[in-house]
Amino acid sequence: MYKLCKTQQSATRQRQLELGLLDIMLEKHYEDVSVIDLCDRMQIPRKSFYRYFSGKDGALHALIDHTLLEFEVIFDIPVHTRDEIRTQLETFFSFWLRNRTLLDALAHSNLRGVLIERAITCALNDYTKPERFDNEVLALSKEHATKFAVCGLMSIVLGWHEGGCKTPITRMADIAVEIMTSPLYKI
Repeated sequence: MYKLCKTQQSATRQRQLELGLLDIMLEKHYEDVSVIDLCDRMQIPRKSFYRYFSGKDGALHALIDHTLLEFEVIFDIPVHTRDEIRTQLETFFSFWLRNRTLLDALAHSNLRGVLIERAITCALNDYTKPERFDNEVLALSKEHATKFAVCGLMSIVLGWHEGGCKTPITRMADIAVEIMTSPLYKI
């Protein structure tokens, strides 16, 4: 778990600790990283770390969640046409290319599943609030559709990353649009 910061200064410090964890994860496997390693790297006492996080898993979850929230600000635009979907997907792949270091660190420690899990949680919190739907069946359908879409998109990003992000963003957007707008039995 991690703390939701009330001040900008506190949020900035928390994010610095998250990014310190990211730096360490590029060098060491996550399971070999300790809170002491992070505190030594950041030159802070352990007490300061625990002001923000319950442990290193809390710091990892905060790192991923805050990255996803940065994307959400960019991506929260309603779409209606295939071209608008394609434009948003280009933004999606561009975002992950800019955040390739996080993907590298998660791949290095075999934690890509944590990214998918956190992405689903983030999406469900934002898009499937029960008050948005007229009935329980519609809400449940929306929840499953959200999980399906998030898992699919994140899997495409992770596969692209595994291949070295060599396929151009525009081509990745075309592939994702085709998958998202075609019935599954035709793919």
